Amino acid sequence: MPVPNLLDRTSQPVPRADPLARLEHAITAAMDAIAAVPAGHLVSLTVELPNDLPSIHPAGDCRWLSPDGDCALYAAGEAFRIALAEPAAFEAHRAAWTALGDIDAPPLAFWTMPPALDPALPELWVPRVLLRRADGHTTLTVSLLRGAVPVPVAALRWLEDARSLLGGGTERTLPAIAARIPGSDLADWSDRVRRTTAAIAEGRLAKAVLARKLTVRLAGRADARALADRLATLHPSCATFCLPHGPGHVVAASPERLAVKRGSRVSSAALAGTTRRHASRAADAMAAAELLASPKEREEHAIVADTISEALAEVCATVERPDAPAIMRLRQVQHLWTEISGTLKPGTGFLDVVARLHPTPAVLGAPRKAALDWLGEMNEGRDGLYTGVAGWIDRNGDGEAAMVLRSAYVEDRTAVLWAGAGIVAGSDPGREWTETDLKLSTLLNLFSDP
Repeated sequence: MPVPNLLDRTSQPVPRADPLARLEHAITAAMDAIAAVPAGHLVSLTVELPNDLPSIHPAGDCRWLSPDGDCALYAAGEAFRIALAEPAAFEAHRAAWTALGDIDAPPLAFWTMPPALDPALPELWVPRVLLRRADGHTTLTVSLLRGAVPVPVAALRWLEDARSLLGGGTERTLPAIAARIPGSDLADWSDRVRRTTAAIAEGRLAKAVLARKLTVRLAGRADARALADRLATLHPSCATFCLPHGPGHVVAASPERLAVKRGSRVSSAALAGTTRRHASRAADAMAAAELLASPKEREEHAIVADTISEALAEVCATVERPDAPAIMRLRQVQHLWTEISGTLKPGTGFLDVVARLHPTPAVLGAPRKAALDWLGEMNEGRDGLYTGVAGWIDRNGDGEAAMVLRSAYVEDRTAVLWAGAGIVAGSDPGREWTETDLKLSTLLNLFSDP
């Protein structure tokens, strides 16, 4: 039976010079193969596009920009969504996922895990259309859960979504701040820090991460995608992402990559211990040296590095870790940083590793249960996925995961910002407050004051 030209059924035919002509041709050629995939299974088709697309800022409601421009992902729509009652809940779908096309760019899913204080389940979704820029190639992947909609209907939707995605159209100007509504003040913060250091002195725990909330009312609607693009430009060494969450979006420029998996290799990073950046190179170097020499900061960092090493040792045949931390320099702050890597034991999936690592002491405290109990006793709350985890996993089981830090939950004219500080023995409330101010400035500085 002849396969109809899909674009003959659209009101606005695609010109042959249009990059989407490649997608249309590939879909038309693959219709029988797509229809042959059993109902309930995922199927994806990938085509390569020219690298000189008209828009450098694609649209869509989802984007992930890896550090140093390694990989940029832009997505629109949902082909499949699942709540992950356990880390392996997606494995059967991944194993049965059919990938069509001649390009080596496996389809992928995005996922989020809530913060430890939130009982919600992790969620994973496969975008309907995905634009990927990586390794000098630009590819477009369309996906479908067979049986969800007829294949011809899905094909038309793919073309419409792809045209909208490639067309760009994000708002480039960010609105001014109309009002700031702090969730706490210095007096309240100091009381919480002193109560926590007292609990540490009593031996109830070694570390707890306290957090501040700042709600910002804006003079106009904020485009979360434009916010993410600006963050990626200013903080290229961070994992920057914008993901749908509830009626709004979570936007973050996270310096902390929780895990990266490529084949059997996995790496994580301990990031704890913070000081400010300075305009003077000499002052900046001195601040870094003081950070490295500080017993309090080194202790805070060692708690995180030890916990990550122990977690990886449970799922890896080998674990490598340097003897001492290095310095990670960001735009406003610099951190103690240690990369920890290993070779996974057979049968260990990427989401298994993430579930084992999350939450690290960098966002919760230590020991894990004692810190969780203490934060509950202190009525500490988190929302907008702050201190949760976000990431992607592809059909091969590889992926990236980043902590939701330096983040904002953006909805219409409101942005909710969070920042935290690790409290250990010897923590000073004023210094920890200043540290949270520096972290809040990552996003706060993007909006102009009225």
